[in-house]
Amino acid sequence: MKFAKTLERTFEEDNIPQDWVEAAIKYKALKKCINKVVNELEFLGLKKNTLKLLLNDKVVEVNDCETNPSNPIIAEYILSRTSPDSHSIKPMLKITLDYTNEDYSDDHIVELGKELKQKIESFLNDEDSSDFEEENKIIELQEDVGGDLKIVSSRENSLSPPPSRHVSPTTSPVTSPLTSPQLKVTESGNNNIDEALLTTPPPPASSSKKHEIYIVLNSDSKFFDMLNDELNLLDKLRQQEESKIIEEVKTIAKKVDGFKSKQSELYKWRELFKVYLDSEVYFRYNDTDLPSQQRNSEQIKENLNNFVQNLNKSGVMTQFKKKNSMQAFNEFMEMNYHLLKLLQFQTINNEALRKILKKFDKQTSLNVQTTFPQLISNDHIFMSGKSLAQSICYIVQESVINIIPQLDDYSCPICMSIAYKPIRLACGHLFCVRCLVKLKREDKTSCPLCRRENAILYADSSNLDLESMEMMKKYFPREVKEKIRDRDKEKYQQLQSNAKSGGPEKCIIM
Repeated sequence: MKFAKTLERTFEEDNIPQDWVEAAIKYKALKKCINKVVNELEFLGLKKNTLKLLLNDKVVEVNDCETNPSNPIIAEYILSRTSPDSHSIKPMLKITLDYTNEDYSDDHIVELGKELKQKIESFLNDEDSSDFEEENKIIELQEDVGGDLKIVSSRENSLSPPPSRHVSPTTSPVTSPLTSPQLKVTESGNNNIDEALLTTPPPPASSSKKHEIYIVLNSDSKFFDMLNDELNLLDKLRQQEESKIIEEVKTIAKKVDGFKSKQSELYKWRELFKVYLDSEVYFRYNDTDLPSQQRNSEQIKENLNNFVQNLNKSGVMTQFKKKNSMQAFNEFMEMNYHLLKLLQFQTINNEALRKILKKFDKQTSLNVQTTFPQLISNDHIFMSGKSLAQSICYIVQESVINIIPQLDDYSCPICMSIAYKPIRLACGHLFCVRCLVKLKREDKTSCPLCRRENAILYADSSNLDLESMEMMKKYFPREVKEKIRDRDKEKYQQLQSNAKSGGPEKCIIM
């Protein structure tokens, strides 16, 4: 299935809102624009295979005998900004005839250059042709009222050609200066371009070495302007929808905060968030720092569905005591699916951008698939900005999930149960007092995590973390009761063991 149809079907299947669709990459319209670019190039005698040879200066789908390492004719397609602060892209095709190469052994390249120059010269009037060797030449392609192509020749500075520097796959984007450097097209000893091309070039002392022509196409400028406008619309859409999601998160946070004082709801929401975190919906291993860990939209959709299934299996949904809890949960899920839909929309538009640039290169050989994204990489947050999932997940974690304290944040790293009564050592690590007493009896006095020397030995009643202990009492009452019960049971068993072994500690009935 062609991608244009796939794009339409995806928008329909994913129930993408109409205002989103209107802001999306217009693949069909851009494809038609590419066809016009191809027509303009062919109008100039620059067919796809011709440009492949001239642009790459190497063998591309031609035989080895058809080129040499230093072609006397080179084409360069330049993308630059109209100004340092502008997002507008200015494309220009530069044709350079180099007469410094005395070895014109490749007849194919010579003929290619001859045909190309004859084709371009045929569109210029006699006055232009006679002055061709004397002045800088910029050729602009335009459409007349009837839609037919015509060439308008322009002298230096009537159109400002970009600098010869351009973005390559291995370099960072270079912003063109406000004024372009002057072009130098020197006079040849032979007034006819075709003859000059085929004639042995003059000695090095001569100033006639190169001719440069800048060709301004009509439809490629329209192509990049259209694409840039669509990317701007997508940027605005992302900002709007991101703001909406953040507001949704704030609303949910207020409701969840109200459940902290209700013990039955508190435990249900804790279990709900535990299942959510374990589902790792958006990132692998809950690691949001690495872009490679972010899941794609299909994986996110599957993980959200798995989260709901696991939640139903846990029975949490049927145990909510308050209608507000169910309402808050539904809003929480709507927020997640809102984010998912935006990520799906971003994915399909990224694919549309990739494919339309690939189509441009396939039809023209002008190699914009790498250079264009590099040139606009800092301009458009929708395509290349900070991860939307990372931004929203951070807000959800801080604003919603952290409202309900999680047991893992108050667990003793030795016994893995709640750290009641909590002792915070000088190194900052927190343990339950029972585990530290055991370690001290075994003459282990250093911190079991960081090995800080004598951290346990020097701990006393001042190391009791009263704030954490109050938090445990308030938000983990069941776990605290269970810990006290286990501690008392362990003490009783220890007393019994000492009594049976005739140890110093006897069981005393008070």
